[in-house]
Amino acid sequence: MNRIAALAVSTFASAAAVLASAAAVLAPVAIAAPISKSIQFRNTSGKVTCGIEIHATNKPASEVLCAARGIPAPKQKGIGDPGFVQLGVLGQPQVLRLSQNSFVAGKSVKLGRGRLWNQLGVTCHVAQTTVMCFNGDNHGFVIGNGSYRTF
Repeated sequence: MNRIAALAVSTFASAAAVLASAAAVLAPVAIAAPISKSIQFRNTSGKVTCGIEIHATNKPASEVLCAARGIPAPKQKGIGDPGFVQLGVLGQPQVLRLSQNSFVAGKSVKLGRGRLWNQLGVTCHVAQTTVMCFNGDNHGFVIGNGSYRTF
């Protein structure tokens, strides 16, 4: 009888080990936060804002616009404030002079670190203090902390 009891305990222990291993493999599977499709977003510090740029009413939106301290003024002189960068589904980012009313009207959401935003073929990744946006050509920029870098 002791031999049968020992075999049962051993079998139970083996089954428990298999279940524990399976649970350990499956438990770390993280569910990614959903990609935001809001019209406009800002990072948690509120120092970077991105959204859909205003457009003619008879044409579809085609450009994403971001604003942050550190984005340089364009080389050409013009009217408006510096600190804006525009990016479409293809091509290089363009720095602009614009007014603050250059975003499509709508609710702005706050996105935390690790969140993604996607509109018009442009994807933005929100980090701790920066935002990186890129398009279908893999051109884009990183803004935040008073700096601006293109790629």
